[in-house]
Amino acid sequence: MRQSVKRIVTVPLHADGQRVDRFVVKKLGIPPSLLFKLLRKRAIAQVDDEGKIKRIDGPDRVFPGMRLQIPTELVTLTQDSSNSTADTETASKFVSKMLPRLYETESFVVFNKPPGLACQGGTKITYSIDMLLAKIDNSEETGYRLVHRLDRETTGALVVAKTRKAASTLTAAFAERTVDKEYIAVVKGIPNELQGTISVPLVNNGTKTIAVAGGASSENTPVKSAITKYKTLATGKFDMQDVAIVSLNILTGRKHQIRAHCAQILGCPVLGDSKYTENNKAAESRNMFLHLYRLSIKPDISVKAPFPRFWSDVFKQLNISFSKSKRTG
Repeated sequence: MRQSVKRIVTVPLHADGQRVDRFVVKKLGIPPSLLFKLLRKRAIAQVDDEGKIKRIDGPDRVFPGMRLQIPTELVTLTQDSSNSTADTETASKFVSKMLPRLYETESFVVFNKPPGLACQGGTKITYSIDMLLAKIDNSEETGYRLVHRLDRETTGALVVAKTRKAASTLTAAFAERTVDKEYIAVVKGIPNELQGTISVPLVNNGTKTIAVAGGASSENTPVKSAITKYKTLATGKFDMQDVAIVSLNILTGRKHQIRAHCAQILGCPVLGDSKYTENNKAAESRNMFLHLYRLSIKPDISVKAPFPRFWSDVFKQLNISFSKSKRTG
């Protein structure tokens, strides 16, 4: 098997003292989740004066003249280029690392989305799923197309159409709620009612979604109905605080719906959600525990997305497990 070609990046004078993870993320714009994976595998490493490879960790500090070994494909993906054969191969390798395929047909594919990778491009986003897939195939009839989205830090099952016709059919299915989605979340605190239905409208002000029970719409900030069903699966202690593992199904698809309903109506924000956890700096330093676990496409397809590794500790402490099977039905 051909090994990945490496490029040597020399740390400039102005970067003296920066953390390795911050330097590399800023230099290449790669998702932090991929950076940490590459650091563990020594795909990103220090090259000493004798040409030997030395393992480095994210908190380590860089210094002027320090040489870092970085896979060439990461550098290639940060540059604008035509959809050449080489660029397509590079994007394909990147997607295979970051987006495991859980289920695939001629019409669509279900990926297991990692944390930290945005579905769509935008301000300050170097990599996004739609950009990467477009490099592989952006043709009019057979190009990849997103048919729903997950927040940047949300993980789990993500459906992508492989043809224009499939995209139209699947987009309609999601809009008409004929696709069932079961999310699993770890929330901070324990809901007063262990299961129920939240029917509180939401309004998004451009930066945040706010629950507005009994609120009225305005021209600039329309209030939209939002319904979330939830059921508590387990409760206990994690990191010396009360937490609950909750199953959630949304009957409407509003931006940040689960996160806003959990934080503002249940009073139990999703663990690791810095946007909706007030006065909690600790949330900024951890992954968000919100995962699209099961996705069912009628009539007979049901796909389960394995949880990220960072969930393992909370599962152990609360003594709960989930099936590892990827597809049923």
